[in-house]
Amino acid sequence: MVSLESAVRQVGDFVVIALFFFGLLPIFAPLDLLLPALGYHPPVRLQYVVAGAVGALLLWLRPLRLRLVVRVWIVGLTMSVLATTLFIFFDLRGDPLGILAVWGVSVGLGLALAYPPLWKAAEARLRVE
Repeated sequence: MVSLESAVRQVGDFVVIALFFFGLLPIFAPLDLLLPALGYHPPVRLQYVVAGAVGALLLWLRPLRLRLVVRVWIVGLTMSVLATTLFIFFDLRGDPLGILAVWGVSVGLGLALAYPPLWKAAEARLRVE
């Protein structure tokens, strides 16, 4: 019989992996716009396949910790907010160079925001003593 602690741990692991996967999805969402603009019509929701592959690769390279999930969510949220705003503002539906530029800027800013030394510097600057 499975103990309650083991069942709770398994459910917790599943939730963390699901959060990790759903944090990766927005990072690869522009594939649905980029590939048709280049003339290739991918299967429906290619971003799920790519996010799953990248997630499996990340999990293979390093252990899954809550810090990694939080960093992926920061990059994903930054990507969602900034890319959606720029896609709407500049109307980049058929422009592959514009889509790549927005994708690069959004992921770059998300990675910069998720960079731990930046957090420590901001915390030191904002700390009131």
